[in-house]
Amino acid sequence: MNLTGQLPLMREHLHRSRPVLRRRRTVIASADRVLIAGLVHLFDDIGPLVGATTSEQDALACLDSSQADLLICSDLLESGSGPSLVAAAKTLQPELHCLMLIQRPLLSTIEAAIAAGCNGLCSRELVGNGHLLRSVQAMESDGMVIDPTISGVLRHSRLSRGTPSPLSDQLSVREEDVLRGLCRGLTNQEIAEQLHLAIDTVKHVVSAVLRKLDARDRTQAVLIAFRNDLVDLPTPMPRWSS
Repeated sequence: MNLTGQLPLMREHLHRSRPVLRRRRTVIASADRVLIAGLVHLFDDIGPLVGATTSEQDALACLDSSQADLLICSDLLESGSGPSLVAAAKTLQPELHCLMLIQRPLLSTIEAAIAAGCNGLCSRELVGNGHLLRSVQAMESDGMVIDPTISGVLRHSRLSRGTPSPLSDQLSVREEDVLRGLCRGLTNQEIAEQLHLAIDTVKHVVSAVLRKLDARDRTQAVLIAFRNDLVDLPTPMPRWSS
């Protein structure tokens, strides 16, 4: 594939992501040492990269000792797994931002990653053309970021099931609208602006959605929504601020 035409866009993503990466302390974890080397090179001139590991245990130790606030990991590790790492890391540090690079786009892996609390999912094959940087930038909205490749796997699985979910009957029209906003990675403020609602109203509706879906947080609500055909999957990347 000739990516020459995408070079200006890649440079623009890098430029716009610099402010985010500069204020993040990042740990990388992957079994793919070529990927680690590429990310180390990427971070060299941008932001503090405080750790790079190939195993779940080493990554957790590094996160604990480095006060990192961003974890970029792959689903495949030399020992342990990406979803298991994220679940353990989120238990220890709930505010940690986690982006998983999916090397094997299997439905079970994707669902495990979302259930673990990943803030973003990006296909490994898209890392080199700016999607990683776009994902990191979009995660600043505290929403869920899913790239088109991952969305395609979820969509195919959903269509193959073909049975409607009874959960859709539990949500009001307003709650469905707010849930769509969550699935697009929008903040409460952005949802309020798009739906012309007060921010306190949106917060109340989000709480109601979580309660009705029996979701522990926004990320799990997104997973439940995708699994049960409650919303359309996002085809484009969620919007991100300049």
